[in-house]
Amino acid sequence: MRHEKVIRHMISGAAPAVLAGWFAITVLSQHPDRGYDRLRNLDRTGTGILIPNWRFFAPDPAVEDQHFLYRLASEDRRHHTEWRAVNKIAHRRAAHAFWFPGRRVEKAIFDVAATLLSNPGTKDPAVLLARNSARALVSRFVQTRIRPEAEYPLFQVMLVRYAGYDHSEEPKYDMVFDYERMDSA
Repeated sequence: MRHEKVIRHMISGAAPAVLAGWFAITVLSQHPDRGYDRLRNLDRTGTGILIPNWRFFAPDPAVEDQHFLYRLASEDRRHHTEWRAVNKIAHRRAAHAFWFPGRRVEKAIFDVAATLLSNPGTKDPAVLLARNSARALVSRFVQTRIRPEAEYPLFQVMLVRYAGYDHSEEPKYDMVFDYERMDSA
């Protein structure tokens, strides 16, 4: 009977210590410094199920906003409208920390831009297919937001990056799409 009490006492004291250690190792292994990845070697399952890799901290945080701009063009492409923003980045409020469904559009733009700009010289068919699909998606997305004008049957899209609220940096013009007809996207 005395032996059972000792075992229960040891288990009740060891369980919180083991859980606290596991929690500390998990949190430390999320650090952006890859030197902490050695802690993940303690997970002998090889799956990362015991010490997951969630990376709470972005290794390369996004410091620029990506936008798609468009302009309309005449049939002969000699006359254009000014470049216009397809959508605006929403001003952040405190409530957006908890609920911000509009952020999904901004995230989608970021992901599509990453697809378009990744592996520029590749001949990999899967990457080329993804890039062509992304272009088609962007063209369709832009066309649904354009206000057509009779004298401008064509449109053109440009991907641009800039630092958002920091107006001291010049924008970076990454890509200009070919002209398309308003009804062909």
